[in-house]
Amino acid sequence: MNSLFSFHRIKLLAIRYLTEHWRREVISLSAFFIAFAFIPRLISGPSENVSPILFGAILLLGGARFTARIFHEIHHPSGGMHYVHIPASRWEKFLFNGVLSLLCYPVACLLLYYGGTLFGNLLEFVMPSFLNYRVIELSSLLPKQNIEEFVIQLLLYHAIFFLGSLFFKNHPTTKTFLSIILFGFAISLVEIFLAKIIWGGIDSSPDSIEVKVVFFTQMIQNSTLASFINYLITTIVLLFFWIVSYLKFREKQV
Repeated sequence: MNSLFSFHRIKLLAIRYLTEHWRREVISLSAFFIAFAFIPRLISGPSENVSPILFGAILLLGGARFTARIFHEIHHPSGGMHYVHIPASRWEKFLFNGVLSLLCYPVACLLLYYGGTLFGNLLEFVMPSFLNYRVIELSSLLPKQNIEEFVIQLLLYHAIFFLGSLFFKNHPTTKTFLSIILFGFAISLVEIFLAKIIWGGIDSSPDSIEVKVVFFTQMIQNSTLASFINYLITTIVLLFFWIVSYLKFREKQV
């Protein structure tokens, strides 16, 4: 018998999760369905971008909340002991929670997004005219030009909040958000400091600095090498967060 990985044990983990949390998940998914069906139609001055923006907000913010609580039970003595004694390997538990938060949640949101919109379209004929209720074309729901950037952002958010769910015992969502803000603030200070060192000693006039920033930005945007480096750094960051998350999970299990 393979003691490291088994699809049968993964199935048992899924059954356990649904048995313990199905009420909470049904309530959350029902709220998403209603939001997708009605909110874009009832906002004053609706546009084609309302539905995609709502979907992005629910997927990123709701996904951050969902991911930040995915390992909630292991931080408490009773839940932690129960989780340790589940007959599954560390790798199976870690992989199951990763797939649940990174794959199952986005797929569920996408299905509810289209299903809720279609359901809202079917109710148009019973809605009073003063609501300005309208049919939303399903083909306009996901602007294709932003999908790549959105997927990368989703992967980064997941990796960060996945680690936050293991690192923070209480209020993991809030603490992870604050950690992101503080890290971004620190990086901004470093960038300002480096900009002053690089450009301050040559020509510190505002016009000169603006020209150099514009030139440097255009050079990066037009460079194939810069694009490759960007993808490489993103991949390294994702792998780093997932590896650290697994090591932290193993530490918790011990």
